[in-house]
Amino acid sequence: MNLNSLAELSAFSPAKINLFLHITGRRADGYHLLQSIFCPITLGDQVSMSVQTNSSGELVVQRSGDLVHIPEEIDLTVRACKAYYANANIGMGYSVTIHVRKQVPEQAGLGGGSSNAATVLRLLQQHHEQAVTPEQLIAIGQALGADVPFFLQDSSAFVEGIGEVITPIQSVSGHLIVYKPPLSCPTPKIFSDPQLTRNSSDVKIAVFDSARRMNSELMACLQANTQNVLQAVVARNYPEWEQQFGVFSNCVARFNPQLIRMSGSGSAMFALFASPSQLSNAMAAVADAPELQRGQWFECKVKSS
Repeated sequence: MNLNSLAELSAFSPAKINLFLHITGRRADGYHLLQSIFCPITLGDQVSMSVQTNSSGELVVQRSGDLVHIPEEIDLTVRACKAYYANANIGMGYSVTIHVRKQVPEQAGLGGGSSNAATVLRLLQQHHEQAVTPEQLIAIGQALGADVPFFLQDSSAFVEGIGEVITPIQSVSGHLIVYKPPLSCPTPKIFSDPQLTRNSSDVKIAVFDSARRMNSELMACLQANTQNVLQAVVARNYPEWEQQFGVFSNCVARFNPQLIRMSGSGSAMFALFASPSQLSNAMAAVADAPELQRGQWFECKVKSS
């Protein structure tokens, strides 16, 4: 590999859904302890980068694409790039351009920003031939955001702690409609709500051990034993969201979904189906609903590793 030449890097940056989300406690530093099943989905962005050495001895990061409206100091892709070079023992004399083509809506609870940051880290790690250790890479990701470590690996996973304890699950599958209503739910506001349930019962991954051998049994287990505890907070704070969720649920419920839930801290919601024909019918019902016309909806699948 000739690092002096211009390298063009590119990768798909998947969104995720949360099949459930429990808050089991809160650390002294304010971070919430959670349990969830995260699933990468085939809805995602495209992250492209050009990397070239320069003679300045400084790291120069430029941006193009769909994230340039975000101030550079809070853009997770820029922060990921700078953190990578700060931890890699390869010097700082690089010029990097980051281009993100977005399809994942922002402030939707789909992890788009975290995924973009993780994709930058993965591309740089591959280009620089593992210039940081896997443990360092996870630590960099964790410092950027609780969801980033999940996106550093490929499969659905049972996630615990503040997002850093990740147990891959290989058997999750399904066809999805993801609906983003025309409103956003700022994550800090949702997590700081005084009525948020922070003492959900601790779910052991063993609960899913037998169920997860068959996807239908896993979904039935999730439906009966779990919830997204943030959903009640969003519904209480955003009456328009609650109304949109009610319409969405009524549209898709006729086609036997395995789960209908909000993802993350919202505002996106999803319905998961076992078959593409069920999904197709649900998509048509959502598209025909006058109350949902101002939102965005996406047809996708749980992404296999």
